Amino acid sequence: MTELLSANFLRLRKTNAFWGSLGVCVGLGALAALGEFRSQVGLGADLSVPEVIQAKALLEGQFFEYAAFIGILAAEFIALFVGTEYSDGAIRNKIVVGQSRLSIYFANLISGFTASFLCMAGYMLSCLAVGAPLLGWFTKPAPLLLSAIAGSVVMLAAFCAMFTFVSMNCAKKSTSVVICLLGVFALLIFAVYLNAALEAPEFIQSYELSVDGQVALAPLEPNPMYITGAKRELYQFLYDLLPTGQSVQYTTLGFTDPLRLMGLSAVVAAVFSAAGATLFRRKDLK
Repeated sequence: MTELLSANFLRLRKTNAFWGSLGVCVGLGALAALGEFRSQVGLGADLSVPEVIQAKALLEGQFFEYAAFIGILAAEFIALFVGTEYSDGAIRNKIVVGQSRLSIYFANLISGFTASFLCMAGYMLSCLAVGAPLLGWFTKPAPLLLSAIAGSVVMLAAFCAMFTFVSMNCAKKSTSVVICLLGVFALLIFAVYLNAALEAPEFIQSYELSVDGQVALAPLEPNPMYITGAKRELYQFLYDLLPTGQSVQYTTLGFTDPLRLMGLSAVVAAVFSAAGATLFRRKDLK
């Protein structure tokens, strides 16, 4: 596998898609921090006052935005990277010279994860380099921030396992790209739906307008959209299980059990890796 990884990393260095993705992430990181700074200045915030930065947690709000789009970027890159190997006949050539299918599969998985991780790291470093001087340092507890970073790395591994599963078992590059991109967008929409359902308040309060024109608060009423019991547990489990659900939580730092999220991501990565490798071993490459 060492030879395969060396060849893949050499190919990465010469792949425009990788450098383009990395450049986009670096640019987005810098623009996110700069855009937040300009927005706060426009609102009249005095960022020289530590209390203002402490209250707004400005850097955190931009730093973790990579979690919202890194899955989309990984879907596009991995599908193209693996699809090119199919279209160029590289996978068949590797098998002909004696490389095992398992080695080929996991070499591509590791390569795709490495490239995606470098893009994620590029966003973080760029956002930090631009944002720290303009927006101040992090204000949230260090364990929370480190948990979010570590968790998002495991989340990325789950994304990469899913996209490698599709790309390595679909010989047409265009089909792989479509399936991966449509799949990640569908899962993202589903995650947003789950989040909205879980965030619905248990009680709602309306306003009443009296005859004399006075506005008063009406008594609290049960929210018919609030979910309870087994349905709520199922929604929460799916929200935590889906990499897209985790991406929403890491972006907003809205998670409460990072070990649970990392464990579920590890399970997703293991299941898709095992299933994908098994199918690829049986795939007819003629």
